[in-house]
Amino acid sequence: MSQLTLLPAIDIADGALARAPRGHESLHPAEAARLFARSGAAWIHLADLDRAFGRGSNDTLLAEIVRGAQDLGVRTQCSGGIDSPDALTTALATGCARVNLSASALADRGFVREAIDMHAERIAVCVDVRGTLVHPRGSADPIGELTDILAFLNDAGCARLIVTEIDRDGALSGPPLALLESVSRATDAELIASGGIADLKDIEDLARLAGHTRVAGAIVGRALLEGRFGLAEALACVQRVENEGAEQPSERKK
Repeated sequence: MSQLTLLPAIDIADGALARAPRGHESLHPAEAARLFARSGAAWIHLADLDRAFGRGSNDTLLAEIVRGAQDLGVRTQCSGGIDSPDALTTALATGCARVNLSASALADRGFVREAIDMHAERIAVCVDVRGTLVHPRGSADPIGELTDILAFLNDAGCARLIVTEIDRDGALSGPPLALLESVSRATDAELIASGGIADLKDIEDLARLAGHTRVAGAIVGRALLEGRFGLAEALACVQRVENEGAEQPSERKK
């Protein structure tokens, strides 16, 4: 059984935390990374909301956080509006271990294929799903059918997908277990679940899912920041499931 990697999220806007952990409202983003590192994080997910929404970027700050995390033995992945060669070059220059291409990048398959060819394991691709379509958040139009895009990414040799069911993102309605199982059957890539986690039961379900699918990680955002559970608790939950052995979870009923 493979262990689920948890990636606590740090969202940055205008040089500050867009969402700070409860009780740490004045925390600097770099200190938030140190806080997660002290709690046992092996990876941290960094999202530049200004770049994602076309308001500028926080590249210097991201590079600072990446360096600080490296000093603590923690790897980072950068995300947010990375859908062009210039944005990719800038993100890679931070020194992060991995860059997540935005789902909008899939509008230019040549760029995506070239990025994967050149940077291999340092590239993941965000697959934002609504129904049977890949539909980048903030876009009026979908990119295409999920099955077609998964086939393309498989052919391109993409090592890792960030899978989000858009309507669950930030809704605390549970992770998209059925979607993750379906995508797992259609790809050779590792999957990182994003969105929906509300409590430790959701962490447990994902950890069990990791035992028999390609799910290998989960980004933990709102629930962690709101203090619904601590990172150390979540990591202990994953370890407990691994020790017990995996059982197939069932999709949470709304």
